[in-house]
Amino acid sequence: MPTQFNTQQLVQAWFICSLLMLGIASCASMKMMEAGLDSGLWHYATVAAFLLWGISGCFLFLPNYFLYKPTLPILCYSLFLLWTFIPTIAFGKEATTTNLITDVCWILLPFLVLFGSYNTIKNYGPSKWDVPAFCMISLMTTGQYYLIFRELNIFLEHSHLACSYFALYLLPLVFLIKSKAVRIGFAFLAIIVVVSSVKRGGVLALMLALLTYIFCWLFVAKKLRFSTIVIGLVGLVVFGTVVYMVGVSDENNNVFERFENVEEDQGSNRIIVWGISANMIEKSDGVQLLVGHGYNSVVADSPIMLSAHNDIIEVTYDYGLIGIILYILSIMATLFYLVKMMWCKSKYAPPLAMMMVAYLSLSMMSHVIIYFFANIVMLTIGYIIGRYEYDNMIVDNESEYHAKE
Repeated sequence: MPTQFNTQQLVQAWFICSLLMLGIASCASMKMMEAGLDSGLWHYATVAAFLLWGISGCFLFLPNYFLYKPTLPILCYSLFLLWTFIPTIAFGKEATTTNLITDVCWILLPFLVLFGSYNTIKNYGPSKWDVPAFCMISLMTTGQYYLIFRELNIFLEHSHLACSYFALYLLPLVFLIKSKAVRIGFAFLAIIVVVSSVKRGGVLALMLALLTYIFCWLFVAKKLRFSTIVIGLVGLVVFGTVVYMVGVSDENNNVFERFENVEEDQGSNRIIVWGISANMIEKSDGVQLLVGHGYNSVVADSPIMLSAHNDIIEVTYDYGLIGIILYILSIMATLFYLVKMMWCKSKYAPPLAMMMVAYLSLSMMSHVIIYFFANIVMLTIGYIIGRYEYDNMIVDNESEYHAKE
């Protein structure tokens, strides 16, 4: 018993340290993402996070720590993320070995986060520090967003900040907390961050994600009462008020004007970018059409030097037909698993549904899988499915115990 207890303490403590390192790497990535704020810190932070999550694989040699068979979503995403390594090594276009190593750490880190979080939770379940760590990471990235926003807008440049999406992707993990007041507080914090970033896709994804969470929670909790409807309507009014107040705070560049101009600017010329990127796929030779060109190759090969601004197109070019098939299978497997959780009225279904809606919405309009956001998405999938599986395993064990009695 003491050995098991000490092993559990070590694994859970390492998991918290790995989470916090992932938060630091997220903040460094945010700074790197925005023009004019490139920082060499993200190289070191990414490698450090890679090492911490990678070392957790050594836990398999500890007593009472087991390698559990992954569920279908975990398996599919693991195969996809491991596959990304092959075309990147074979056809990667990085000029230096250092950049190539960074790329490899970048694309394999989501796999380590996904499998590490799933297997850790499946072994020992959640610790009391997990959700506070998620809240801490959310506050860290929000603070970093504020610093970036203040620096870039000091001369009224009205920058559109994609790094605001971290606040959105972290919400499902924060929503695992029991306190409704804390959930509401973080929701409004995310609203302020995303709306102030003047990113139309982010605002739309946030609205869809919150509505999805509410409807899934009502379905799972079976609390569709008159008082709940009234509270929900009041909440929507308050939500709309906050969005409007933040959205119009900058009279020269507010998010509502950007929605009005979406037809005129064709979604920041995304239709043109999609067409050029799709044409690049058509011109690929047979081998690279099958295998891909390596991580982030659309930017390197595009005549307009822009990414595809769509994960399906990007994955197809970067990782080939094999990659896109694995990627689509991963999404479908996760959605089917989510339906299973909803059917079983699992309390973990609403946050997972919320994350999938935000993820898929922005995946169509921008990128998730090739950015550092992928780590937060994989953490959410691994952690929530791990908790669901752990709870079911405990229930099954208790049922077997009582049956033997």
